[in-house]
Amino acid sequence: MKKIMLVCNAGMSTGILAKKIEAASENSVKVSAYSESEYKDYLSDVDLVLIGPQIRFLLPQIEAAVNVPVQAISPVKYGMMDGKGVYEDIKSLIGG
Repeated sequence: MKKIMLVCNAGMSTGILAKKIEAASENSVKVSAYSESEYKDYLSDVDLVLIGPQIRFLLPQIEAAVNVPVQAISPVKYGMMDGKGVYEDIKSLIGG
């Protein structure tokens, strides 16, 4: 099972999106959400880091801190809490 980490300012809105992504994947991926201040403590076995659009300016800093792909979530998909759309993006990035 692939492990995906979502990172945003506080981790609350991404927590909702994480559940929608898991549902869209029929629980074939495990998605966890963390704030940008705590994500480094939970990187073990993570396959992909997705960051919320509100902190996409931190992309280079987060890429430098991890050894897995990092991608900003589409602002439209994030705003719509489009779990299926984000799951499709995940599949194209790391396979499904």
